[in-house]
Amino acid sequence: MADAEATAQALKRAIEANGLPVTVTPRVMDGTTLHQIVMGENNGLPPTPDQFKTDPSEWMIVNFQLDDMVSRADSPGQGEAAEQFARDLAVFVQRAAVAGKRVSAVMPMMTCDAPTGFTAANALIAALTMAANNSSLGIVGGIGSPLCDVDRDGKVTPGIDFEHLGADLRTPDAYLLNEQIQSIANAIAPKPAATK
Repeated sequence: MADAEATAQALKRAIEANGLPVTVTPRVMDGTTLHQIVMGENNGLPPTPDQFKTDPSEWMIVNFQLDDMVSRADSPGQGEAAEQFARDLAVFVQRAAVAGKRVSAVMPMMTCDAPTGFTAANALIAALTMAANNSSLGIVGGIGSPLCDVDRDGKVTPGIDFEHLGADLRTPDAYLLNEQIQSIANAIAPKPAATK
């Protein structure tokens, strides 16, 4: 919780430095929580088209996670969990839109603990993309170059910022977290262009 609070405060400072006052609450929403929220209203059904009358006036930036952010994307159950997550997230975003809120999901940080394309982060990215295709979900917080490439045999080819992952090849350090925070801040509150 202390790490989440520190990250929330760093994000608040970064967005406010770009000129937009905000409130940031440190929370991570996993698949189980998301499913409970969605099923708790109207038996999990999305809003009807006639309900979409409100233009968004608030932003929600949410750090979503699958329940299992360690197992590979091709592990038993991980694909089904990601598909359920995507369906629930699309409904969550549609309901938020009816309430005048625009939802953006934080892009998960890629890891190097499984072959490229098969990490839990890849499963989450696929779920976020599916949800974005079926709703107004925005995705923010992507960082520059890939941290690594991992082949089928588990051979890791380091990328530019590879040294900023921990020994487990999945834990970003302060440098990467700051890069992601700046990316989110710049997406939410772009800095005005400098005048000459």
